Order: sequence, then structure tokens, then C-alpha cells
Amino acid sequence: MSQPSFPDNPNIPRDNAVNQIISSIASEELALSHILNAQGESIQYAVGTLPGLQENSTVDDVLNANQSMQDVLNSLLENQMLLNGKFADAVQTPVVMGPTGPTGPTGPTGSPTGDTGPAGPIGSVGPTGPVGLPGPIGPIGPTGPVGPTGDTGPTGSAGLQGAPAPVSPTVSSSFAVNTSGTSFPLLILGSTANIPLSNAQLLTGVTASSGNTVFTINQDGFYRISYSINLTLALLMGARLVVNSAALPQATVPVGLARSRFQGEVELYLTSGTTVSLQLVSGLIGSATLISGGVGASLMIIRLS
Repeated sequence: MSQPSFPDNPNIPRDNAVNQIISSIASEELALSHILNAQGESIQYAVGTLPGLQENSTVDDVLNANQSMQDVLNSLLENQMLLNGKFADAVQTPVVMGPTGPTGPTGPTGSPTGDTGPAGPIGSVGPTGPVGLPGPIGPIGPTGPVGPTGDTGPTGSAGLQGAPAPVSPTVSSSFAVNTSGTSFPLLILGSTANIPLSNAQLLTGVTASSGNTVFTINQDGFYRISYSINLTLALLMGARLVVNSAALPQATVPVGLARSRFQGEVELYLTSGTTVSLQLVSGLIGSATLISGGVGASLMIIRLS
């Protein structure tokens, strides 16, 4: 490819050179307009509005035309920014150069020594010098005299005797629990069922029946009795504590809202031979099941005195 050549000393006046620069910018703008026109025709082809078009464009043609137009616009935008700067510089360039002005006065002579440069980095630490000879040991001072021992003080009077240790609030206690998930088919509305408490028993002064549903008190006294029942589902049921075959209202959870947890506590005087049972009361036709692997039901009997 041949390279453009210019004469060694082109005889082009300044004003003519500026005009040629502006003319070249106009030529570039004209070329850009032709490029835009060509892109416009490609878009016409893609959308099917080009006169004399015999076949429809494909989706790939539309996408390619769109990408091509985007690339051209990006390039034209960059070119326009360059042309704008080039045109501004050409317009602001003076055409006629004035005569060279007189030489200004000579400035003052600078200092022969320049400014001090920044301090260099600190050098590495040198090796430690040899240890000097030890100095002479000073004389040992005299030991002071030992002071006299003071007199022994008088022995204080004996303190008051402390209060006796507290007595346990309970005399004896018994506990039984059901952790096996027993199921109760309570098919009749209002029926009751004794809950067997055969697991983890700790009985003191209390005996259990063969089915572990009835517990007999063996000693007269004041007792605190508490219970809890946990079902697998919330059901329309109640719970009660039965003493000598009679339900205690103060330890009864009546049938009301559906629930899965029941608990109660009572204190009363019981005589030897009194029986205690824990019962479920049905409020529906169906069955109930205690939770397994945990406290499905528990009964605690504590003798206070």
C-alpha cells in the first residue's frame, strides 16, 4: 500500500490550512451521513419496508441489523466528539500572526543551591557493641535492729449460738408417671377413664394397685397432690382428681374448650387408707392418646406433716 507524501516545504498559507481542516471535517460529516443512510436502509430491510423487497427478513437478520446499528452509533458518537474538538480548535485558531513582541526583562538569578531534598530512609541498625566491664560492687549496708514483739490481746467473748438448720418442708413424697403413650377409646360422651401411672415410680408411704391406677395413702396427715396430663392432640375433654371415689372440684379441669394439656394441684388432710386416682373425662365420641417418650401423665403426692 502506498503512503501519502507531502512536499518538504509545502507552501500553504495559515488561513488556507485552517480552511482545509474545516473542509475535511465537513467531508467527514458527509461520509458519516452516508453511513447512517446505509444503516437506515438495513433497518428498512429488517422491518420489511424497503421498496422492492421480495422476501421477508429472519429474526437473525433483525438482531444483526440491531447490533450493527448499535455498533455504528457508538462509533459515530466517539467520532463526533473528536470532530467537535477538532472543529473548535480550528475555529479558535488565529489566521493572521502578529509581529513578535519585544524580549521581556531577564528574571532574577536563582539560588545556586537547590531546595533540600526529602530525608532518605533510616538505615538498618548496626551491630551491638561489646558489653562493658562490670562496675565495682558497693558496700552492704548495716542491718537494722529487730523491733520488740507486742503484747497478746485479750480473747473476745463467745458469740451467740446460731439458729437451728431449717427442717425440710416435706416429710415424704411419692411420684408416678406414664411415658408409654397409652390410648383411651372414650366412645361414650361424658365417660371417664383411670390413667395408669406405671413408669418411673418413687413411692414412700403410698402403695399402688395392680393396674397402677389407684394409689392408697398409708398414713394420716396433710398432703399436697398435683397432676399433669399431656395429649397428642387438642380434644374436647376434661381431667379430674378422684379421692375415695369422689371427684375434687378444686382439682378438676371441666370439659370446655379443646385442649391437649391439663394440670391441677390441691392440699387437704387425708387419713390412712384413702385412695387417689387420676381420670380423663370425655367430651366427645372418640379416643385420646397420651404422648409417648415423655410425660404423658404424672401424679405427685407429698405429705407435709
